[in-house]
Amino acid sequence: MFHGERCDFCGECLARCYYLPFDKESGSKEFKKLVKGEKVDWLFDCVTCIACNEYCPTNARPFDLILQRMEAAGNFSDPKLRAQMAERFKPEGEPRPMEPKDRVMSICVMQGNMPWAIQGQLFENIPLLKGKHYFCNVLFAHMGDESIMRERLQAMVDNLAKSGAKEIVFVHDDCYAVLKGIAPEYGIELPFRPVHIFEHLRDYLKENGKKIRKLNMKVAYQRPCASRYSPEKDHFLDEVFDLIGVERAKRKYDGIDALCCGVEVAGPGLKLFPRGKNFEPFREKNIKDAKESGAEAMVYLCAMCFATMNKKVRETGMKNYMISDICRLALGETLPEDKPA
Repeated sequence: MFHGERCDFCGECLARCYYLPFDKESGSKEFKKLVKGEKVDWLFDCVTCIACNEYCPTNARPFDLILQRMEAAGNFSDPKLRAQMAERFKPEGEPRPMEPKDRVMSICVMQGNMPWAIQGQLFENIPLLKGKHYFCNVLFAHMGDESIMRERLQAMVDNLAKSGAKEIVFVHDDCYAVLKGIAPEYGIELPFRPVHIFEHLRDYLKENGKKIRKLNMKVAYQRPCASRYSPEKDHFLDEVFDLIGVERAKRKYDGIDALCCGVEVAGPGLKLFPRGKNFEPFREKNIKDAKESGAEAMVYLCAMCFATMNKKVRETGMKNYMISDICRLALGETLPEDKPA
């Protein structure tokens, strides 16, 4: 939630935004208008990348206010499509009971999106939580609708807790983000420790170091928007890369300066996330930046980033890997034939 008492109206949040045309002075004026509840012309040009929360030097969480204003204004995304998506991801029935384990893994709805990315030894010998009962609904924040995510969050936590696990690994970055960066804002307590997939991969690779064959590869990393809710876990990725012999390319659009992938399409003619007026130039800059950094491949954490960017990335001669893919290669596994190039 937005913390107005922390905001000093420095304008940093809007001035650093890659998608809005403000400097610190104009950004400060515009954000004051937003706080007062006045109409602003730029509200629906926001791409919902959450970057302003990370830019804010006082941790006032400006994006949370932007999201509230979007929902109040309505029509940021197609209401009919939003209702369809809300019904599609609505949990039904009860989650399947399972024997308590110290650590389990939640793959929520990820297996349906890219089954080839959740295979191999990294996902063996650990119980998997699958299905909509464990889904975070962060996607609705990208549709300008905070309430669906908020209303379903406690049920998500309760369903996860029914596993009896002390630790739960999250393959879906959004699910980890909502538990670490959003649940505390709503006063929701967690009876388990969330473990990011990066930390799990780091642990597995350290325990199985004798299996690793260094890849000696330079890659660019596409940081997903939800990671801005939990930047404290990003160091695990660098540890993973170091363990498997991968160099993370130094480039402009990485870390706090990462660009959103710009995912838009939910189906033929349907825009899932409006993303402002025209996102293609930003996507092109992002991919060009990765290529010019000398990267041989783009590595992804987010399934939607992969789906949105892999074709354009491939056209530059770079390869595409989910983070699990590149770890599997280092462990000597062969990637499945149904994995997109």
